[in-house]
Amino acid sequence: MINSKDFTKRLQKIIHFYGLSASSFADKIGVQRSSISHILSGRNKPSLDFVMKVLSSFPEVDLYWLLN
Repeated sequence: MINSKDFTKRLQKIIHFYGLSASSFADKIGVQRSSISHILSGRNKPSLDFVMKVLSSFPEVDLYWLLN
């Protein structure tokens, strides 16, 4: 089971590392801006599709680091 709080911290690290805003990050990976907002706030958990979009847009991000 994925720890949403840790996932959110890692997602924020990715966004900060690339100097993106949450909305530009959403545009880059191809999801709605509200999806990013809900995940970052802890309202929603990331779907497998969301994780795969992050990994395909940022191939240097390690799957195991992102999830664990």
